[in-house]
Amino acid sequence: MGHIYRIASDVELEQCAAIQTAAQVLREGGLALIPTETVYGLAVAMLPSMGEPAFGDGRAERETVRVNGCPVPPASSGYRRIFAVKQRDLTQTVPWLVADAGALDRYGRDVDERARVLAEAFWPGALTIIVPARENVPAYCRAADGTVALRASASPVVAALIRVLGAPLACTSANTHGAPAPASFDAVEPRVLAGVDIALDAGPTPCQDASTIVACAAEGVRIVRQGSLAAGAIERALIRAGFAPSSPAEER
Repeated sequence: MGHIYRIASDVELEQCAAIQTAAQVLREGGLALIPTETVYGLAVAMLPSMGEPAFGDGRAERETVRVNGCPVPPASSGYRRIFAVKQRDLTQTVPWLVADAGALDRYGRDVDERARVLAEAFWPGALTIIVPARENVPAYCRAADGTVALRASASPVVAALIRVLGAPLACTSANTHGAPAPASFDAVEPRVLAGVDIALDAGPTPCQDASTIVACAAEGVRIVRQGSLAAGAIERALIRAGFAPSSPAEER
């Protein structure tokens, strides 16, 4: 386990030692435990170099793990360690935390207008939006259908880290697969805490629940996971923007 930093609510985040140190750990490919406004997450920095395959000798290339035909960072990397800590299969995707609604076009393509409406209404906030991924999203980060999940978090800690790094964060809930997602630092499993390079403790999260996940396509908006943002709020935002009410949401 790495260092634990407790973050007070009255500090200038971008200048504080915790954020600067965490950003450096992330910049070097490390794994961080961070607070979002929904739950605590395991995060790595998605720097441009993470999309570039790196091989040594021929044997190393043959033994490289691939997802969607793309080499995944090595087992020692922060990205791979997310899956080791969570005990989760590498083919499951990790959402990206981004700076703002402009990320829909930076990392997405052919973005449905309803996705833009929802980002404008609820970002920063507890809504994750699935969009078709651009080429600058490594293939190993995409779902089998070529999509990536994006969210602009309302957490000041997340926003400060993204600004300091100048890059999004791949971040998923900080729990063993199947266990409850922690809504406070004290609820993080010891084995999860032991698996990170640095941990940021900001106390209980405001939402106390995971984000709602939606997919926007030509046939409509589908709720993939119901979280802290109510389906009714999503529906009302779309109706205000002139879109017809959708059919009953499919949840899982």
